[in-house]
Amino acid sequence: MDIWVRRSVENYKKIQRAFDEFGMPVFEMTEENFLTHPEWDVYTFGKSPVAIDLMRNVKGLDFDQAFRNATYFVQVGIPIRTLSKEDLIKAKSASKRPKDFDDLDNI
Repeated sequence: MDIWVRRSVENYKKIQRAFDEFGMPVFEMTEENFLTHPEWDVYTFGKSPVAIDLMRNVKGLDFDQAFRNATYFVQVGIPIRTLSKEDLIKAKSASKRPKDFDDLDNI
């Protein structure tokens, strides 16, 4: 599961609180790293296929614009916001990873 989070102190505190409630450490995702690390844009927790990737940046997209374009739905009573199809295509194209190019063939 990929979760894109706006980089802010408030969001870091929310993430840290959720991890604490779950009983899981944040490992290298310290507040300083989350807010300022120049290279670490994705923090992975768990192992595929059940890993959670917390992303601070998505290539090819602006957070605010993607948030406005997002698709919103409710699944089992849980509100979910996901990238619009257009933004998903932009992000997959910008990543230039073979896996994402394969995904583009199936969107």
